[in-house]
Amino acid sequence: MTLRPLTDLTAADWFVHDPAPAALRTHLGPSGFAAYVRVLHGPTGQGDRFEGHLDGTLLAALVDVLARHTSAASDCFFALWEGYGDIHGGEAAGFLTAFSGPTRWPGRIFTKERPKAPPPPAFPPEVMDGPLLTANGEAHFLFAGSLADAGQWGAASYGSGVPRDINSPNLMWPADRAWFVTTSIEGTWTGVGGSEGLISALLHDARLEVVRQRYDEAALR
Repeated sequence: MTLRPLTDLTAADWFVHDPAPAALRTHLGPSGFAAYVRVLHGPTGQGDRFEGHLDGTLLAALVDVLARHTSAASDCFFALWEGYGDIHGGEAAGFLTAFSGPTRWPGRIFTKERPKAPPPPAFPPEVMDGPLLTANGEAHFLFAGSLADAGQWGAASYGSGVPRDINSPNLMWPADRAWFVTTSIEGTWTGVGGSEGLISALLHDARLEVVRQRYDEAALR
């Protein structure tokens, strides 16, 4: 199933108004959890770590652990930064489909091709023009659904059979507020706050590369 977009943003009030410094809220989420960790992102083909994104394998592993540490795995919230160009379509995402579509017949190589229509927005107008959640100075679309559907935004394809691979959630939390997950748009790790039980489970999961993190601005450097 896909996540459903929300127009009521009040589910986020509890952390939007958290008194912690902005840097801590951006990288680790709200204050008050028993412990925090960094979940390091996987390496790219060039050896660097992905910025602002958990790939599918790591996201699935993280979700698997998180689900065991909430009573509301079927009732979670997900925020997606609205600044990703591929969400808005048009020229912002046109380069992503510049070489998509079926291979041309040899006889058409030298003929003038009809210009491709720019990709449509990822979401319908009621979502694209709807209210945005402002958290830590960034605007986000807010969605709700099951934790198992994390990242399943229901985005429209680019056309020509090219699926739209939207970023992993930038913010995630369950209705019981048992934990909070934040992936800053330029970060190479994802912050998680929760119970000692959750943090211990993350640290001991062989699928994830995890290190403890103090909830302290100086420790972010």
